[in-house]
Amino acid sequence: MGIGSINRINKTMTDQEKAIYLSYLNIRQSISILLLKLVSVDVLSAFFIIISYFALIQGRELLGFDLTNIPSFVIIFGILGTLKILTTSYIVLLWLNEYYEITPEAIIHKSGIIFKKEEKYSLNNVRAMNISENFIGEILNCGTITIYDMYMREYLSLYLIHNPVRYIRVLETLKPNIEIKKQETIVPLVKPTEVR
Repeated sequence: MGIGSINRINKTMTDQEKAIYLSYLNIRQSISILLLKLVSVDVLSAFFIIISYFALIQGRELLGFDLTNIPSFVIIFGILGTLKILTTSYIVLLWLNEYYEITPEAIIHKSGIIFKKEEKYSLNNVRAMNISENFIGEILNCGTITIYDMYMREYLSLYLIHNPVRYIRVLETLKPNIEIKKQETIVPLVKPTEVR
């Protein structure tokens, strides 16, 4: 079957037949935010390594004992390297294990590396959604969607997710009569507080 015959088949399909049906949709925090966190860890660890190096070199003159021998350097920088690896692993594991699952009936917030936690918000109880983006969020195409659950009287924030406008449209499709507000904040990368 050639490309021409595929095009003829696609032209005869109705919009109903072209639709894709999913039972759930997983949403994670934007990968841009993960990368910013990892770069921050690298910058901070480089800073501490440089400070440690100069402290070891100057420690001989100030404190009167010599830590510039090879075993001391290996131990101290091995500890610093291990701390960096553990911190990076923890950040990545947190990112992988915290996500929002949207189903036709509910939004489920799953989190936790070892001790798993699950919060379920029924779409029938959602009365309002708010999308907030800031300047950095618009550059990185991420923002926060805040949803109010009338039954639980709680706000759920889908915090710094990638392409929040797309997911607002998905939620609007699932719950068409919902009120949606767009808010732009001027404080970059600050998690919104609960509004009561």
